[in-house]
Amino acid sequence: MEPTSKRNRPSRSLDNPMAGLARRVLVEAERAFDTAPALAAAMEPHLGRRYSDSSIYAYTSERSVPPGDVLLAAALAASISLDGKLGLGSRGGLEHQVDRLWAEVAELHRAVARLEERLGGAGEPTEPAEGPKAPGSPGSDRRSRWEQWARRSRSSPPPPSLLDGRATARDRQLRG
Repeated sequence: MEPTSKRNRPSRSLDNPMAGLARRVLVEAERAFDTAPALAAAMEPHLGRRYSDSSIYAYTSERSVPPGDVLLAAALAASISLDGKLGLGSRGGLEHQVDRLWAEVAELHRAVARLEERLGGAGEPTEPAEGPKAPGSPGSDRRSRWEQWARRSRSSPPPPSLLDGRATARDRQLRG
């Protein structure tokens, strides 16, 4: 039986810009976990296997370029945004669009409040919408914003036809 030979493919070039970026991401991820073994352990669930500590050291010391799956797992484990590293930023991205929409919603709330004032205060006063908060702060995720909205919201009573003239416990509580 003959020994199997490795695939004939060109090795990854250490001097191209993407290889440098990949190495910098691995270095940043390793720093986030303090050691290569800790990074390897954090990447394991994302890769389905554990890379050796020496492999991580090789990727961070410019001896070899990490494969794509290792790069992505390291970025994910260390919460590193590759968009920013690639220069994609949020100017035209989803975050910018959401920020712009929040600003428009706030302006609409102000316009409605001005109209209500001109009409003599008809209707309930509107509260300005809360825009997104800084990442990591309370209320920064969608669920927290939804819970805040739910606490502020008031539901309308059901139509009289659904109650058939009977008062609910909530109706008695509100009246009483």
